[in-house]
Amino acid sequence: MAAGSGAEPAGTTQGPVAGAAGTASDAQAPATGATGTAGGAAAAATGTASSSSPPRAVERTAPRAPEPSWGRVLATTISLWVSRRLRRIGLGRRPPGRGAAGADSAQAARGKPRSGWRWPLVALVLALAVVGLVALQLSGALSTSGSGGSGARGSGNGGTSSLSAAATARDQAAAWAAQQVSTGDIIACDPAMCSALQARGLPAGRLLPLQPAGADPFGADVIVASPSVRNEFGSQLTEVFAPALIASFGSGATRVDIRAIASQGGAAYRAAEPADLAARKAAGAQLLRNQRFHASARAAGQIRAGQVDSRVLVTLAALVSQRAVTVTSFGDTGPGAAASYRQVTVASSGGQVAGLTADLDQVQAQRTPYLPASATIVHLGGQAALRIEFGAPSLQGLLSGGNSS
Repeated sequence: MAAGSGAEPAGTTQGPVAGAAGTASDAQAPATGATGTAGGAAAAATGTASSSSPPRAVERTAPRAPEPSWGRVLATTISLWVSRRLRRIGLGRRPPGRGAAGADSAQAARGKPRSGWRWPLVALVLALAVVGLVALQLSGALSTSGSGGSGARGSGNGGTSSLSAAATARDQAAAWAAQQVSTGDIIACDPAMCSALQARGLPAGRLLPLQPAGADPFGADVIVASPSVRNEFGSQLTEVFAPALIASFGSGATRVDIRAIASQGGAAYRAAEPADLAARKAAGAQLLRNQRFHASARAAGQIRAGQVDSRVLVTLAALVSQRAVTVTSFGDTGPGAAASYRQVTVASSGGQVAGLTADLDQVQAQRTPYLPASATIVHLGGQAALRIEFGAPSLQGLLSGGNSS
């Protein structure tokens, strides 16, 4: 029965074989399908990757980092060299892929123990590295490159600073001369200084331009001694033409001096100077003894020292002959020069402005050289005062007889 039941018609017998083959074919289909699925997945993955990749950004140039100093480069080189030497002798960080077994096999292959010379060599290398780094640090080579650049820029600015100092001194001298030199005086100057004085409002008729290898400055009352003028006249400037310094601006080679020209020559001016100082001291002492004259302690000391201009002393004596006078201060001496006070401030007596007005009228009625450059009533701290000012330079011989300036 089993055989009977298992007997099948021939055509039926081929069915299972064909079915098995079909089954095998069908069994291959999933593989093919799997392959297709894998290919599709790969394609899908590729598509996903392509679709998920961000759009290509516009390339931007990153700001360039400052270059390291040569000291830092040298220090890095030493560090790398030490690291390589340590790796060669089995110390330090080993390259990837080489384990302890590889190192041991390599050492066994060489057959030479290194424990005898390894540590002295390590000590020597480390000592050399430390010494080199310390030397670089002490020499300043490890500082940033920016500091070196700033030093170079600073050294290159010497010429610019010198030109700026010369221009500043020239401008200060021109401003002072325009305000302080007597309005009737002629000023000798080099072309650049004459231009600066004209820019300050001085008319060309008051200026005597000095040309190279030109004539002497006699004929002017004041000379502005710029560096070019000092180079032109040399020692004759102070010994012969203009011995009296009345103001100075700047310093060193860029200095600008303003000097009074001695019409009788430097020798005569210097010879008359002691007598003129003695005459100012004597006139001041006489003024201080007057019962109607009063002065602050500082002003009285300046009078005794002979530091007050002769024209101011004569003016105060004239005012005291009419009414009581109280001097609060002297001023307007030239910067950088010996004290010679050409300005005086007179306080009102008992706060009465009428007395100051009478003094102002008397002062303005004077004649040269006692006519002041300016005289006006001012208010200082809520109190009225009369301010009288004479122009530079101070005049010699007004009190001692004769005028050698």
